[in-house]
Amino acid sequence: MTGARERQLSHADRHDLDKLARWKAGLDAADADAEAFPACAIFLVSPEDRASHDIFRRFRSAFENLGAGFHHLVIFGQHGVSTTQVAFLHQFGLGQGTVPLLALVPMPNQSDTVYCIELPKGDRDGDLDESQTWADGLRAVEATARRGGALSLEGPELVQTGKIRSGSLSDAVDAVLTELANEE
Repeated sequence: MTGARERQLSHADRHDLDKLARWKAGLDAADADAEAFPACAIFLVSPEDRASHDIFRRFRSAFENLGAGFHHLVIFGQHGVSTTQVAFLHQFGLGQGTVPLLALVPMPNQSDTVYCIELPKGDRDGDLDESQTWADGLRAVEATARRGGALSLEGPELVQTGKIRSGSLSDAVDAVLTELANEE
């Protein structure tokens, strides 16, 4: 990337692009492990979505307790809308109006399935509401990690099941990296 291009990037873009590159390296390493953690959780949020940031922290704590790696949990947009965030929304067939959201992708990384869960917008009062769909998603990941097998969220209401446009999550990350490189 040229110095002029770097100066034109917003803080949100620089932050999310750096994270995207580190995430890609972890996903590439995870592809070789068929017995890997059963899901990747991708949070697409805005800086104002404090409740969603708290939900991310809840996922991070649970994932750490289950032995998940950095590449199993990522958040984009917490410093502002970024080109990375917008590109992933496109990969999931969604628009900016769906933010904040949680995208759960079954692992290992050959699946093109994505489960999208709406997250609460803005701040929150008091404790997180464990009866919301995000908590169902977390419980499903935890149960699958403990028992083994493939992650499925076909049952809970308010979970939108879709297909990743480029194929697998690794393919989507490659497509996003290529798209962003071509914008230079």
